[in-house]
Amino acid sequence: MAVDRATHLVAPVPTDNVRRRSFYRSFIQFLFSNLGLVLIVVAYSVGGAFLFILLEQYIELQNCQQGNLIENISITNLSETIYNYVVIKNDNTTTMYTQIADYLVNFTNDIYERRTVLRYIGQDCTTSSNWNFPSALLFTITVITSIGYGHVTPTSWEGQITCICYALIGIPIFLLCLANISSVLGDIFRFMYSGLLHCFCCVCRAYMRNRRRQNRRIHTGKIKNPHGIDCVGTATIDPSWPEANRHFNGKLSDNDENDYDNDNDDDDDDDYKDDIWSRMESRVPFGAVILIIIGYTCLGAFMFNRFEGWTMTQSVYFCYITLATIGFGDYVPGITSGSTSGLRFLLASIYILFGLAILAMCFDLIKEGIVDKFRWFANKLGIIANDDDQIDEDRTQYANFEYDTSNQQKQGQLEQIENNDKNLFDKTKLNHSSGESPTYDYEFADGKWLKNIRNKSETTTNLRSKKEIKKEDEQQ
Repeated sequence: MAVDRATHLVAPVPTDNVRRRSFYRSFIQFLFSNLGLVLIVVAYSVGGAFLFILLEQYIELQNCQQGNLIENISITNLSETIYNYVVIKNDNTTTMYTQIADYLVNFTNDIYERRTVLRYIGQDCTTSSNWNFPSALLFTITVITSIGYGHVTPTSWEGQITCICYALIGIPIFLLCLANISSVLGDIFRFMYSGLLHCFCCVCRAYMRNRRRQNRRIHTGKIKNPHGIDCVGTATIDPSWPEANRHFNGKLSDNDENDYDNDNDDDDDDDYKDDIWSRMESRVPFGAVILIIIGYTCLGAFMFNRFEGWTMTQSVYFCYITLATIGFGDYVPGITSGSTSGLRFLLASIYILFGLAILAMCFDLIKEGIVDKFRWFANKLGIIANDDDQIDEDRTQYANFEYDTSNQQKQGQLEQIENNDKNLFDKTKLNHSSGESPTYDYEFADGKWLKNIRNKSETTTNLRSKKEIKKEDEQQ
């Protein structure tokens, strides 16, 4: 029955389960890609900011109103106490000053207590809030980056439990994203550095080649006309003159050939220089990496000096403490009240995220350079072998393995031939004793059987093949 091949070549229609699995697989691959991880970190930070605003802003408003009320009551009580003490009691001046000083000390302690417990420092409860979106976003970023300024902290038990869970999930995600982004930035920087180095190499090589060509033209002109005399026609020269050994009729003297040999040596030098440039392109020097760190720190210092009003020393100090994830919290951007406080919070958040990625890239480049230095030092000491030596050793081991395998195969063939000869001899002897015509069953090395062979020259052939294998072994 004829089979329609076209129907069998058509791909099967995917079912809903197959499509769903393919979608899930593609979605997971996107999530673990570089762009996917960046989007996850951004979404996680923004979502965490809104979550903490929802949990803490209402509690902050209640604490602020309570602190304002307690402050007003304390001020009223203090003023009444001092007035009554001064007007009613007739103590001397020294005792009066001592008692009023005690009242003021108690009032100051109440202020510090309200600041510690209720986070109230006299701000306007209706307009100012520490849990606005820019401040909350900076808080979430400092949590997942483990910087922890401490400019705002959750006060409710719900917010504190949420902060623990948020950091427990967010820190590994950010570290994974940071590792991927640093590797991508490292590849980009290596490409830019190698491109710049390659351009410089090409310019230097073109300059050196043009210079050698000019020198070659000048040298060739001196060979053809050593005295600088312009002449027309064919020159005649005495063979005894030393100029006869120079460049005439398309021939060069020994010195000139040495000059052209030097040109070939220059080509070899070009190949050697190419190898040097290729090794230089593979690794970024420490100086360039240090310049990147210093440049990014100075950029942040200039930015915070401009927007926050800090000195350059304070700005550099803040940038380094932040990028090193130390985070003392003595300097926090955007914490001072103003119309641009939200913008300053956002700029600080962006600076922190990019700065940590760049710093991780620099650490990766430094690590690669240190590993290469140790590998080079170990090669010089003979602790580890070079790549070429390792390849030669692997090839030698493989050749020895092949040689041992071939010897084992030949030995197996010899043993098999001897067994076949023995079996054949026994069968022949048995047939002669019984008076039957001999039949031969023979098994070759490849496992094939030849039956009903009545040619007795098989044994001689087997013996001859056996001798040939032994001769080959002796020759090897």
